Amino acid sequence: MRVEGSRLPAAIVRQLPNALTTVRLAAVPLFAALLLSANGAPAPMAAAVFAFAALTDFLDGELSRRLHAQSRYGRLLDPIADRLLIDVAAILLWHEGRVPLALVVILLVRDVLLLGSLVVGPGRGYGVRVNVVGKAGTLVMMMGLLLAIVTPPGSVTANLVLWTGVSLLLLAGVVYARGVIRESRKKRRPNHAARVASK
Repeated sequence: MRVEGSRLPAAIVRQLPNALTTVRLAAVPLFAALLLSANGAPAPMAAAVFAFAALTDFLDGELSRRLHAQSRYGRLLDPIADRLLIDVAAILLWHEGRVPLALVVILLVRDVLLLGSLVVGPGRGYGVRVNVVGKAGTLVMMMGLLLAIVTPPGSVTANLVLWTGVSLLLLAGVVYARGVIRESRKKRRPNHAARVASK
């Protein structure tokens, strides 16, 4: 019993990254409701929820590394939670005239292509692998969206940060695509060698 008792706190602590990812997912509808209820007026509560959700993205990744608590749940849902938070915020802010439509379209097309690759395309065997450029892009994008929430529509600073974030995320998509192609080629080589040997 003593051994089990000593292991229980560690097991609970190791679930903290997954709990933070779940909290971030749950924060998305709350953020959306608060932003919409403001009807275009300043929405400090929506900004606070968004900032908190963005903070959990940093915290769950840091805890996962420090606690060596990477899990399949976290690897799958962490990037999905990020994309959902960013895409929902971008769409709602475009609706309020705070984010340009072109930026929203680029974000959505990128994420749909990524999701399609994971579900039915070559990325299905490669999995969700977040690269350094993608992490930087996500951070910058979240900062830009937060600025768009708290600054007047058409803010030059917010738009500059947002377009920088989009550029980084597009670059991260290219890095991811190259990884998928490289992995696909590796998998084809043994099959090709086997066919040659059988002839």
